[in-house]
Amino acid sequence: MTTAPVTERRKKRLARPSRGQARFAFTVLLIINILNYADRYVLSAVLPQIKHEFNMTDFQGGLLISSFLIVYAVATLPIGVWADRGIRKNIIALCVGIWSVATTFAGFTRNLFQLFSMRSILGVGEAGYAPASLSLLGDFFSKTHRGRVLSFWSIGTLIGAAIGVALGGRVADTLGWRWAFYIVGIPGLIAAFLAWRMKEPERGVFDSEEGEVGEYTADTAVAHGTNGKNFWGTARKLFKIPTYWVLLGVLTFSFFTIGGTSFWLTTYLTRDFSLSLTEAGSISGSVLIVSGLTGTVLGGWLADFLQRHRPEGRMITSVVGFLVGAPLVLLALTIHTLPLFVGVFVVAAISLNFCTGPLNAVIQDVIAPNMRATAVGLALLLAHLLGDAAAPTVIGLISDRTSLGVALLVTAPIFLFLAGLVCLLGVKTVARDMRRMQVQL
Repeated sequence: MTTAPVTERRKKRLARPSRGQARFAFTVLLIINILNYADRYVLSAVLPQIKHEFNMTDFQGGLLISSFLIVYAVATLPIGVWADRGIRKNIIALCVGIWSVATTFAGFTRNLFQLFSMRSILGVGEAGYAPASLSLLGDFFSKTHRGRVLSFWSIGTLIGAAIGVALGGRVADTLGWRWAFYIVGIPGLIAAFLAWRMKEPERGVFDSEEGEVGEYTADTAVAHGTNGKNFWGTARKLFKIPTYWVLLGVLTFSFFTIGGTSFWLTTYLTRDFSLSLTEAGSISGSVLIVSGLTGTVLGGWLADFLQRHRPEGRMITSVVGFLVGAPLVLLALTIHTLPLFVGVFVVAAISLNFCTGPLNAVIQDVIAPNMRATAVGLALLLAHLLGDAAAPTVIGLISDRTSLGVALLVTAPIFLFLAGLVCLLGVKTVARDMRRMQVQL
């Protein structure tokens, strides 16, 4: 007698979000992603002034960058597990508020210890955003649109990085480096409120075949509540997925190169081409925004096009991006004429941005909905610790003994090439793992 009412209530509860709700959520998450990377990259723009004021070496400058990334990496995993249990929009709102306050307070610091502390708190705040937001986007949009949606969302990382380095350099030259932190930190508090106003969709609502939401999604809604309580059980399941191992390797190698090069690019331009912070920041920002918009959109379109014909289409797109980008980065770092350097570097960065959306979509393709936030958190923990958390310090250490140009030359192309080779392994495993996930569903 109670079956029909329970079924009706379940269907109502498991209704898919409307287009308006999905668009609002995407817009808010894109804005937050922009602010995320603006807060993160403003340090790279003002680092020369900070180093001068505090009398720092390149190694110490690298440690300052790495302090944020290490805390970010360590905190991402437990918050990712929390996101598989809790209300994701509230987690995002809380984390955005924390990192915005930490960024603003960085401008008030008077010694290295205080600055290290604020950047570490920034890492705690930003750690909760990626796992929860990727999980949310997977439940706001269908599988056929995720490649493009995640590519467009990923554009925010480059827009934010461009704003951080361009605005940071200009503000530092006119008002001083402290004002750069004030300006990029405060808008995040508004974004935190907007995140709190989003709808929380049901998990896995778009992952059942032919739109069958019924029993599977209900089971998933229950399962996610217990998933975070058994992290090691979830981790064992993830490590049995061959494509997940591929993603860990690809993210580690690519994070090392992209993270290290991006953070040191402004300093490299000021030294090797004798530019001011405003000029170097403007060029860095322009390179990031042009290459990011072009490469991410083209990569997302190409990945979805290939995916309609081959299940490994998104992985093939990533292989092309890395193996084309590696020799172009090598060529760019041997050029000492500014216009030619910028031209080649832009083409290289376009190739590398082919990979951003597709790799995020592959995680959605091979990981069950109730484990995705944990999967992202674990992947980011390992990739950040071994990748871009280590890169700034390693590059700074090599730079102190040789030069910054040599440090970038001996790290960036090699790690990009390794990322491409690992992606090739994923081409062989991803189709089988996608089928395995559908069987589980």
